[in-house]
Amino acid sequence: MPMPWLRPLLAALAVALALEVVYFLVRGRFPRPFERLRLQIEIFALALVAFLTSGRNVTLLPFGLDEPLLKAAAFVAVVLGFELAYLAVDRLGLARRLDARGRPAVPRLVRDLLAWIVVVVAILVAGVWFYGLDFKSIALPSAVVSAVLGFALQDVLKNVFAGLALQTEQPFDIGDWVVVDGEPRRVVEMSWRSTHLRNNLGVDFREPNANLVAARITNLGAGERAVGFAVHVGVAYGAPPRLVKDALERAASSVVGVVREPAPQALVHRFADSAVEYELRYWSHEVHGAARLRDAVQTRVWYGLHRDGWAIPFPIRTVQLETASRIAADKRSWRATRAESLLARTDLFAGLEPDVRRRLAEAAELVYFDAGERLVTEGEAGDSLMLVSRGSVLVTKSGADLGTDRVTLALLKEGSYFGEMSLLTGAPRSATVTAEGAVEAFVLDREALAPILERDPAIAETLSRLLAERAAATAARIEDKRGEQRRAGSPDHQSLLGRIRSFFHLGGRAGD
Repeated sequence: MPMPWLRPLLAALAVALALEVVYFLVRGRFPRPFERLRLQIEIFALALVAFLTSGRNVTLLPFGLDEPLLKAAAFVAVVLGFELAYLAVDRLGLARRLDARGRPAVPRLVRDLLAWIVVVVAILVAGVWFYGLDFKSIALPSAVVSAVLGFALQDVLKNVFAGLALQTEQPFDIGDWVVVDGEPRRVVEMSWRSTHLRNNLGVDFREPNANLVAARITNLGAGERAVGFAVHVGVAYGAPPRLVKDALERAASSVVGVVREPAPQALVHRFADSAVEYELRYWSHEVHGAARLRDAVQTRVWYGLHRDGWAIPFPIRTVQLETASRIAADKRSWRATRAESLLARTDLFAGLEPDVRRRLAEAAELVYFDAGERLVTEGEAGDSLMLVSRGSVLVTKSGADLGTDRVTLALLKEGSYFGEMSLLTGAPRSATVTAEGAVEAFVLDREALAPILERDPAIAETLSRLLAERAAATAARIEDKRGEQRRAGSPDHQSLLGRIRSFFHLGGRAGD
């Protein structure tokens, strides 16, 4: 190699080596391959400038292009150097995360604009340094071009500056759910012209930034904090407000997704024409499922109010041609007919006389339950039997002695019943029964059965025999879970008969 090449080459290698050391130390700040490639190009350009500068008085190229090439390389190096300096400032300072959500110190859109400004300034500075650029010669044409472009792109520029305002003020962030046009939508991405939104049905929207700046935006957040929602419920004037508010708060608390703290709160909102209107407030982290949550809360409210006997009146004035007592009597007759039909199909009551079943059916109460609600809980006191007239329920029992949490005993459907031991002997509930979906059930309690047994004590013996068979079958199912065949521990007919007589104070008048 000729000696004139040695000094420029060593200078270029020294510059490249120094820059590579710096690159090695900060490469973790530039995770994307494109950024790393750009840094390598800049290092090469700066090394080339060092090579040509060191050999400026020496002919290095055989074509006599040393000076023009030096100017071009220096021009590129200055522009890339400015950009590299800004990139370092951006990654080490402007883009640093400030909070748990990872928000940068300066919004991305503002940093991109600054990057463009730095590049333009670098081009102008390099043009003045190396090519003697005259600003006066380009001032007038630039003003004309700027005016034309500003007029033609006024809508685009309006959205661009609106995007800068949104990025600076940060009324919402990527991942937040905002209410736009009355519908919650998730912020997916923010660009120069528009903001990319998506609703919970998966439909994408491109909302111009200028529209968002002028609109009233409700920011629900991204779910990191509980957000409050409210539904309004009208209840008949005859219902005591305190009891209604307790029922509403209890219904909202039972919904999956509603947080315990703050607890649901029911308030009297106003006295409307046909009802007292209540506002039920509840809080949740599931801002993405606001519609589903509102549906679940209102569904539980309907079931809870219906079970407690509080009516949700129609918001209209009605002309009632029949008396209230006549309507109530018709409802009782309809319910009694349905209950009697179900009692006739059950093994426990099928053997009773029709008039006995009719009296039991007339005394039965119709109740409703929502999916997931417990009809009875294992271990609690009880004196009633439930007859499933619509839907299905799951019967489970504690499995602590089996080494498991719960043991599933049965899935009862329409026409099935449970709670016979509590009804006939007053025993605590032996299992937990949960609604698998919307459930309708008739409740038959001790007060309804007592007059019938007092009139005909022989019925107690029939019921005790059927009860003993059912208890043995239940014990067998539990034993099957243990993998054994014994049925020890199930009560027999005589012991159950004694417990029934004792519970209903029948003495020994029949069946001895």
